[in-house]
Amino acid sequence: MSRKADTCDTHAAKLPDYDEALQRVLTHAPTLRTECVDLDETLGRVLAGDVSSDRDQPPFNRSAMDGYAVRSGVFNAQSTEHVWPIVGGIAAGDAPVVTGDVERGVIRIATGAAVPEPFDAVIPIELATPDDDATPPTVRFNVEQVNAWLNIHRRGADAPRGATVLASGQFLTPACIGIAATVGVTDLKVVEQPRVTILTSGEEVRGPDTSSDDLPAHHIRNSNGPMLMALFKSLGAPLLRHMHIGDDPQETLAAAREALSTSHLVVTVGGASVGAADYLRSVWPKLGYDLVLEGARIQPGKPVFAAAPREQADENKLVIGLPGNPVSVLATAHLFAWPIVRRMLCMSDADLPWRPITLAEPMRAKSARQLFRAVTIDERGRAKPITWHGSGDLMHLASAAGWVALPLQDGDVPAGEAVTFLPMVGGVR
Repeated sequence: MSRKADTCDTHAAKLPDYDEALQRVLTHAPTLRTECVDLDETLGRVLAGDVSSDRDQPPFNRSAMDGYAVRSGVFNAQSTEHVWPIVGGIAAGDAPVVTGDVERGVIRIATGAAVPEPFDAVIPIELATPDDDATPPTVRFNVEQVNAWLNIHRRGADAPRGATVLASGQFLTPACIGIAATVGVTDLKVVEQPRVTILTSGEEVRGPDTSSDDLPAHHIRNSNGPMLMALFKSLGAPLLRHMHIGDDPQETLAAAREALSTSHLVVTVGGASVGAADYLRSVWPKLGYDLVLEGARIQPGKPVFAAAPREQADENKLVIGLPGNPVSVLATAHLFAWPIVRRMLCMSDADLPWRPITLAEPMRAKSARQLFRAVTIDERGRAKPITWHGSGDLMHLASAAGWVALPLQDGDVPAGEAVTFLPMVGGVR
């Protein structure tokens, strides 16, 4: 190991590990207000109050089949050769009323129709041989016995009246919107959407629309801004603004002040180290913010930082500073920005969806820093490392399914070893 690498690892060992660093940041996550929104506008929002059922779900004993409603006790007492008179019929939406002789007969019934008392089972039409020319029409069944409540979706089986059907903190999917409509709720109380400003920096960084002819060989296009904009939209935070600034202290100060004035969360990219031109790290104390995180024992992304208002400041805001290299940006956005957004939105499952996975191949780990590496998933569900060329190699993430967190140890983590896996937001499916 070179002396420079040894010095870097010694410094990293003094920094907090990932879990501690994340908790420091989450302590300062802003608290958002709530608002009432029309049901049609709630997709992707987070519920801020329980939704209860206004009546039993389903509200009646509902037939799960097209067929014939029978009384199980009476049916089981007869022989298989018994001929049953058809004493009525009920379609979906009809009131469950039968005027025929329910003591001796059965009724035709449609899927979704209300099953009237005293009937308590439905025999599918495929097991029936009707004779509609008889007077009255009759039916025989190719079944010897039925259980009570066969093919009936019983009243209240899904949710009794007053039961919570959507809990506060629920991310609202199309299914959730359908549930709210089912129980008659057309206005939902949701968490305010966080306002996020992304500040990218660098004199060498040009717009994505810059043509090759106008792009000097020593300049690059801005991938970080569009990448983070897409990530935050995927996280349910679409109220975004992207500003790019040069390496100038006054421009940085003005942009930082403007970002704070309109945002709950400011995400900076670059300027996170301790170089002479790293203004995005040093500007916040001038605006009444203290650094609450100044690096973490991770790779990529060691120089990540966070800033929060001083105690006397009456503000509900947070700054998270990400490194400049695009792989580091995406990794730290997953590790820090994602849980911040989930905490701000008061999501019921605020923790990130880490899960165990085994390695398909050995992967090199370090004791000085926890390594997070992009992987694909092989046909056996194992994590397979992607060849990469450092934190500037964004191209290798095109096929990534997520990240693995390697243990703090020196040397290879062997194939077959269990590690933890975090899926990529909007990743390969």
